[in-house]
Amino acid sequence: MGTEETVNPQPGHHKRDFWDKANIILGPVATLMTAVTIALVSYIASGYLNKNQENEAKTRLYTELMSRREESESALRKDMFTSIINSILSGPQGSSIDEKILQLELLAYNFHESLNLTPLFTYLDRRNVIETKDRKLRLAYKERLYNMSREVTNKQIASLEGVSSIEKFNYCYDTINCAGMDQTFSCTFQDSVFNGNHWDSITHVVRLTILNIDTINLSLEVRLNICTQMPGKEDKCANPAFTIDFFEFPMIDNTRLINDRRCAVVMRDFDTTNKFIEMDLIFFPGSHSSLKERPYYDDIVAKLLPGRGGLKN
Repeated sequence: MGTEETVNPQPGHHKRDFWDKANIILGPVATLMTAVTIALVSYIASGYLNKNQENEAKTRLYTELMSRREESESALRKDMFTSIINSILSGPQGSSIDEKILQLELLAYNFHESLNLTPLFTYLDRRNVIETKDRKLRLAYKERLYNMSREVTNKQIASLEGVSSIEKFNYCYDTINCAGMDQTFSCTFQDSVFNGNHWDSITHVVRLTILNIDTINLSLEVRLNICTQMPGKEDKCANPAFTIDFFEFPMIDNTRLINDRRCAVVMRDFDTTNKFIEMDLIFFPGSHSSLKERPYYDDIVAKLLPGRGGLKN
């Protein structure tokens, strides 16, 4: 008679369920996916770093090229400026008035945004009156100087277009046809400043008064009254008085206002025949003034840290 053997299961041994089988199948897949993900991330990160390094290298190269270009241009302009200035300021034994005016043209068209050329214009105008004996030639040189100054003024006004506000004034000094004409002109310019969490509006009230007219030298004595009105603050006023002529340029000759703003008076026309004067009053930000003008420290801090408020009492 046969003997039946009973096989007892080993301790700890159990039948595999669905999750055990899934773990056997998906375990290697998960490991493979992890490896692929790490490799992909490493590849992307490496590409990103390489691209950044390439961009930085291009930026450094571009900056270096621009720096060298500016250095070479600065050296050229320096030599040009020194040569022209020495020639213009030479005595009567030097170059003729015609040559000096030509040299001033080179200066005016290349350096009008960085230099105050008014003294040179005035100097050559005076030299022309003293040295040029021929009346017709003297008038031709004078007109040439005036045309040059008008062109420089037009260039500067054109460069301020888009950031400036311009008010035009016409004044007739004919005592017969324009008797009783008011010599004071008024206008307002709007501005704003960031004050902590909001923007405050600023109003500049400007009054331009003609004090005296010089028909020989084609110049005006004027007074500029500018009052700045800010919410909750006392009005701040300035009253500069000065002389304007065709040799005054807006980016150079201007009045500094609150919030790094500038106000300039420009003579556009002085018609002695019809006794007519045309002027422009220009309001523009100080960042567009001449290169020789530097902003005040408080203005720089206000722009870098607007949260501290744009203006202080």
